[in-house]
Amino acid sequence: MSSSTIARILQLHEENAFLRTSLLPPISAGEGDLSADDLVVPLEERVIAAAAEALEAGQTHYVDVPGIAPLRQAIAAYLRDMTGADYQQPKIVVTAGMQEARFLTIQMIGEQFDRIAIPAVVHPGVRKAIGVRPMKTEHIPVDPTTLLPSVDAVRAALESGTRLLYLESPSRLTGAAYSAEQVIEIAALISTYEATAIWDQGLAPWTTEYMSLAAHSGLIERVALIGEAFPGMGLASWYIGYIAAPEAHVQPMTSQKQIMAICTGTAAQYAALEVSKFYSESQPAQVRRLAAKRAQIAEVASAAGIDVLPGDAATVLALRFKAAKKAEAAAALADAGFAAADGAAFGAPETLRLTISYDDAAEKSLRLLASKG
Repeated sequence: MSSSTIARILQLHEENAFLRTSLLPPISAGEGDLSADDLVVPLEERVIAAAAEALEAGQTHYVDVPGIAPLRQAIAAYLRDMTGADYQQPKIVVTAGMQEARFLTIQMIGEQFDRIAIPAVVHPGVRKAIGVRPMKTEHIPVDPTTLLPSVDAVRAALESGTRLLYLESPSRLTGAAYSAEQVIEIAALISTYEATAIWDQGLAPWTTEYMSLAAHSGLIERVALIGEAFPGMGLASWYIGYIAAPEAHVQPMTSQKQIMAICTGTAAQYAALEVSKFYSESQPAQVRRLAAKRAQIAEVASAAGIDVLPGDAATVLALRFKAAKKAEAAAALADAGFAAADGAAFGAPETLRLTISYDDAAEKSLRLLASKG
């Protein structure tokens, strides 16, 4: 390869702002780390045992690229319960975490479209996935309170000719989710314009009321769902995500996954399979506990005069500051050993996001900010 070619490649890389996007850590690095996408939860002994038994049984080799059949069946059953849609094993791909789910859906489904519309405020992993193989991208304006695109903004994107949407519900920054009425309206728009949507519902298990876009009749063939598999059970560091998509999309995603990773970690898949057996019983209690903790922390923030953005997911809390105050808040947190996710990475530079966990780190960080005035 000539030196001029190398120089041109490096120049293109430097000019690709999406590709240079920094990702957030998938799981907390310690008690003061409130910047991660998921909270730290100890694995139950039966989950550890399931992984160990798989290893002892010789499950140390590659398995089917889209995932082991029992886990795909378990995820399909989980999604049937959540959405009422007829999800079956052939529509499911087990991914090596959320970022692989973003990449496979955006890039492989995106090949069929001339452009993609994404929220102006969205998880940085979305821009990173687009940047690997750039495509024409439109940004959908967001509501200033929820930081979700309004139904009218989604309509405008479709009216402009875009036929592939990427939407989060709940928002990865604020935790705000679309209401049932809004989801119905978005579903009607997708049907009317014969569009396709990638729908990130990874934070949905942390809400008390939720409606998925796939819950609407006929949309199962127009929607690709993505999310973490059974979050809140200690699997975050095992990188288990899912894609639920029309079979026509599953095949090219499976082929691309085989090139990239061959398959998701085998022992981790058996651990997730064990979690699936008790998830529906264990998760509601976790949601209630964390929702109460989030509400308590939000009260501390509000009492300190900090603008708390509304959210439905119990694991995230977004705070909005004026520019100078945000820098001061971030510095104060860092000096005390706390790390928050910078909203600038999402496209909301005036915000900080705290991950709510079972310890008192988030509350301590808010009381610290309150003491600083």
